[in-house]
Amino acid sequence: MSATTAMSDSVIGSLCREVDAIRQRCRQLIGAMERCQNRCLVCRLQHELALLEQRRQTLLDAAHSWQRRGVCDPLALAFLIEMCRRPVAI
Repeated sequence: MSATTAMSDSVIGSLCREVDAIRQRCRQLIGAMERCQNRCLVCRLQHELALLEQRRQTLLDAAHSWQRRGVCDPLALAFLIEMCRRPVAI
């Protein structure tokens, strides 16, 4: 049982790091879009931002699903959900 818990904890930790990286990249994209004057580049940046938002939402949905099923550590899962819900601040 402890091996399963340790493995799920590392998966949750990896997903938390991924969400943090998504949030950092979103901040970079928003800053770049504010400074960008090339319409085509702005469209590409907006597309990347939308993909990152979609990935963040997928992670949030998965975390909620795991929470309902009681799959792993509730505290780690609550932290992942909190990370996913946090707004991207500039």
